[in-house]
Amino acid sequence: MNNIELLKKEHENIQRMLDVVHKASLDVLQNDKIDVDDLKKMVAFIRRYADKTHHGKEEKYLFKAMVKDLGGPAEKVIQGGMLIEHDLGRLYVSDLDEALDSFKEDPSVENKLAILVAAGSYEHLLRRHIQKENETVFTFGEKHLPEKSMERIEEQSQAFEADVENAAEREYQLQVLKELEEKYL
Repeated sequence: MNNIELLKKEHENIQRMLDVVHKASLDVLQNDKIDVDDLKKMVAFIRRYADKTHHGKEEKYLFKAMVKDLGGPAEKVIQGGMLIEHDLGRLYVSDLDEALDSFKEDPSVENKLAILVAAGSYEHLLRRHIQKENETVFTFGEKHLPEKSMERIEEQSQAFEADVENAAEREYQLQVLKELEEKYL
């Protein structure tokens, strides 16, 4: 599996978590009792798997090479689009984490709404973001990056994947995803 295929596979896992977040949000809407611990696990998955692992590889390897080697058009798409959306996603996750803390201290309707707004904002952003990357950004990179750059990205990605700590974290988060899917889907 090459780097682009791996990134797309990670997108599938992130979308699986978005399905869990969606279902958990429906539970928040319909019930007075909210499992804050489960929602915190979702936040941790997003931060550790979607952001640190997946977005980290995109930003450090693929996007960096695209901006360096392809210039103008890639720079606009990456810096004016993808990186801004990564940061916006981080903001929504931070908002969700804070809303969960607030709800835990004060289970008010207002804090419940804050959970729903943050979770829904993140879900909507990421679904659109993934579609753009899969259909446009990755295709553009594959078609236009020099072979030498693609080989370097591949080497960097393989080294990241082979790192013992990264592999352990990835496997742990995928296990959490599976457990949450069993509970919510």
